[in-house]
Amino acid sequence: MRTPTTTLVAAGALAAALLVAGCGGAHEHTAGATGELLLRPAAAPGPNPFTRSAATMPPPVTRTPQRDSAAPRTVSGGMPGLYAGTEGVGSCDVERQIGDLGADPSRRSAFARISGVSPASVPGHLRTLAPVVLRADTRVTDHAYLGGRVSGHQSVLQAGTAVLVDDRGVPRVRCASGSPLTPPAAMRGGAVQSGRPWPGYRPGRVIVVVPSEQVITELTIIDLVDHAWIERRIDHDCRHDHVVP
Repeated sequence: MRTPTTTLVAAGALAAALLVAGCGGAHEHTAGATGELLLRPAAAPGPNPFTRSAATMPPPVTRTPQRDSAAPRTVSGGMPGLYAGTEGVGSCDVERQIGDLGADPSRRSAFARISGVSPASVPGHLRTLAPVVLRADTRVTDHAYLGGRVSGHQSVLQAGTAVLVDDRGVPRVRCASGSPLTPPAAMRGGAVQSGRPWPGYRPGRVIVVVPSEQVITELTIIDLVDHAWIERRIDHDCRHDHVVP
């Protein structure tokens, strides 16, 4: 675990790093695939969700300040202050997701396949992820489920979206839809944007979260209530949260 001084210095540098270089190695996401880019509002499940919404309704999120870029910037999943949350309170009801997926074996198998785990491992997999809230509009590959089939969609998740992240700090589940998330596919020019932009949305300020170089056991997040710095374990149980002195 970081010392408090190191944590605060690193967290205080987040805004400056995003403004200048985009963080996480300061390289831009490379263009590639064409198609539709869906805008996903924070609280909307969207069409054909995997489960009922398991997201709790967080207070408004203070966006991470950054400059426009021609392509999404990459940010390390371990960067302090990248995510937000409320001390001792999860942004996602993991047990509800587990129950919904367990009630439908076909849906659970589809979720497991996209997540890279066995169907029997889905409950344990979900419980090893940490519930947080995005502080920046974030590119991902989102997934929908209909009639036993899964479809992947290039998407932008709005800042304020509740997600579950893994031990590299990468979003793995969107709580409002229960859908598994995977890294975004690069997109060439000509992609069609679908959905109504929300206030504050600017394509040049969208980020892509990349895995931290090392496995992390705790994330340093910003408290949504009083803006204090919190250390949160990579785990679904937020009762072990503690404020950084």
